[in-house]
Amino acid sequence: MNSKYLKKTRIVYELEYTNNFQLIGNLFLEWKKLRPDNPELKSAAQALANIGVYVAGMQMEAEAFEKICSEYRSEKLKYQKEALDASEKLNNYEQKYFKETGN
Repeated sequence: MNSKYLKKTRIVYELEYTNNFQLIGNLFLEWKKLRPDNPELKSAAQALANIGVYVAGMQMEAEAFEKICSEYRSEKLKYQKEALDASEKLNNYEQKYFKETGN
């Protein structure tokens, strides 16, 4: 698949996640004001916070992976170009050498 398409799709999903997380987080804050001692609300709010931390970690890992892959692709292209240049130089040298020696 096209990497630009995947990036745009991921951004849309991240925005959707952020909006949903914020909506639920704000609801928990309102509910905690109404019932500050409710143990189920405390557990649910903590679970939501844990989900947020987990997703943030996954997002950081995905960004690091993309950066590493991008660097790898750049280096690969650089070395491919160097190999192609060296091959062309060798071909030119061989043509010149055989032309001069008559072999």
